[in-house]
Amino acid sequence: MKTKLTLMVVATAVAFACARCFAQDPGLLAGSEITGTTIKNLQNETIGEINEVLIEPMTARVRFVVLSVGGFLGLGSTEVAVPWGAFQITKEGDKTKWVLDATKERLEKAPKVEGKNYERLYVRDTAEPIFIYWEETWVVEPENVQP
Repeated sequence: MKTKLTLMVVATAVAFACARCFAQDPGLLAGSEITGTTIKNLQNETIGEINEVLIEPMTARVRFVVLSVGGFLGLGSTEVAVPWGAFQITKEGDKTKWVLDATKERLEKAPKVEGKNYERLYVRDTAEPIFIYWEETWVVEPENVQP
């Protein structure tokens, strides 16, 4: 029994490692190619589209990707901020594939972004709960930067 369990664990680890070998590193991503990109979940369902990429100017780090989710033909959709690190970005053939571990229900419950006043996402009180919701590590902004 112990041998079977060990073999199953090793087989699972090898399968996971091989799957990562076949997924290519996307290399550099052009900003113009990111906006409008379709996002899929682990079940390969379309769950949203990228509206904005929010970059911290002092650190040049991408903090959030703003997704448009729900609605039909752009009507009735909501915007959700997702930390950059929550995405799995790979290259499949000549296309970049974006995957987010989220169901449609999880996106409906995610913290919403209202309007284009993205500066409020820079302060810890607003940003940290979004990182926690998406189970990503909160990175404190530089001390010398004032929001």
